[in-house]
Amino acid sequence: MNGIDELLKTNLTEEQYRAATSDAKEVLCLACAGSGKSRTMAFRAVRLMADGAPPESIVAFTFTEKAADVIRRRIASALAAVGEDPIRIGLMYMGTIHAFCRRLLVKIDVKYRQYDVLDGNRLRLFLISRYRDLELDALREKRGAKYNETVREVARAWQTANDEMLDYDRIAEADPEMGMVLKSVRRLMEHDRFLDFSLMVREAVDAVQENRPGVADAIKDLRHFLVDEYQDVNPAQEELIRLLHAYNPEGTLFVVGDDDQAVYEWRGADVSNILNFTERYPQAERYT
Repeated sequence: MNGIDELLKTNLTEEQYRAATSDAKEVLCLACAGSGKSRTMAFRAVRLMADGAPPESIVAFTFTEKAADVIRRRIASALAAVGEDPIRIGLMYMGTIHAFCRRLLVKIDVKYRQYDVLDGNRLRLFLISRYRDLELDALREKRGAKYNETVREVARAWQTANDEMLDYDRIAEADPEMGMVLKSVRRLMEHDRFLDFSLMVREAVDAVQENRPGVADAIKDLRHFLVDEYQDVNPAQEELIRLLHAYNPEGTLFVVGDDDQAVYEWRGADVSNILNFTERYPQAERYT
């Protein structure tokens, strides 16, 4: 792409430019709100394409679709500025990790097309509708809790177990009643063709870890990963990112986050992901 270097230098600060053009396999950018992180991510993607990376090899994870739209518009504008067709961004994946996992699972196994996705409210309704099948009465009596309290506790335990990739059997060793309930939830969700957001990521991680049939074809072309709000990823999401990055040795990982802030901490975010990034990737370059 002619003029790409001049475009980057014109629109980025020196530190942003160095981050966007780094040749390191792993790059950590520490950036607070309003510091130009989405602009840097966008130009990073444009620079990758300028260096010959096919758009379909680039994956950009954001925590909201709104954030994805902002980065998408910036990329389109940059491509147009250097005389390239902005429609190329349609070949990139840009959006939430959850939506990516849904697409990945469908590519791996078409059965997932039949699965319905439960948000937090629908997950609780699922638990209520199967209250007897899950034997929640025994758990409620053990806890001495009210009906709604028991449902909320199970929903939280279920999401936490999946977000942190906890083994249900190990949970049962520490808390037999809850462990049995969680295993029953997993069985019934599979039987009734449901996923919730936490199980969606866990299933994707399990599929890649186990190298299930269809995984290689689904991820073989993915080489460059950009992650926004990295301080807010939970352990399951971090494991997925690690696995995808490790799959292609020639690929790159570019993460942006604020080590002073974990917006989604209540969802199981683990800020140690960003604090320990350079320990996990000793050759990583770091920019502020």
